[in-house]
Amino acid sequence: MAAARAGLAPDGGRALVIRGISAWATAAMVCVAAAALTNLAAAFLPIVDLRAVHHPGPATTGLASALRVVAALVLFGFVLGFAVAWGGWSRRARGNLLGFGVRSRRVVDSVGRAPEVRRRMRVLTWLLWSTVLAAVVTRLLAWSAGRSTAGEIGEVRAQAWAGQPVDDALAAHLFGRELVLGLPAAVLFVLAAALTMVFVGRVTSAQYGRVARLRARELAGAFGS
Repeated sequence: MAAARAGLAPDGGRALVIRGISAWATAAMVCVAAAALTNLAAAFLPIVDLRAVHHPGPATTGLASALRVVAALVLFGFVLGFAVAWGGWSRRARGNLLGFGVRSRRVVDSVGRAPEVRRRMRVLTWLLWSTVLAAVVTRLLAWSAGRSTAGEIGEVRAQAWAGQPVDDALAAHLFGRELVLGLPAAVLFVLAAALTMVFVGRVTSAQYGRVARLRARELAGAFGS
């Protein structure tokens, strides 16, 4: 949405400007989706560790370690990108509400006053934050539960790196447990990312709709005069 004027400010000063948010919205949605998918892929890395145990040596074990480091760095980059994009998007979206004549500074109020639309937005908001909370709690519980076997996993990786044989049943138990513990939170984060994309999309679309109506009124006024 190109910058558009929305009449005079309440004090009679310069016209308020509604700023575009589509680029920030797109960046936020791309980053949150990429972060969630990277996190989901990282949850399956214990499978790579298990393969390294079955083929012990520095090459396979080093590959597993490198993949964990790369996944962590990529995830951090996408999370950071999402935080920046979300901040830019929400700041502009809240600023535009003044130009629309909305006193509230909550971006959810961009959807207007229609009861059904507001109800759907309220449900979406509660679903989003509930899913985020569930994902965080699940991840913390998984981390807490995984602490009991962290030492054993480290020993198994060290043995595999040294090329020493490792008990296959023990390795399958340890890495299988790590996978089972990490997967639920990763799936919840994917769901949270999907809900975030819907949330951003609805607010952005609602603001575009408001701009279109403002321009239509301006054109009608121009032709009427």
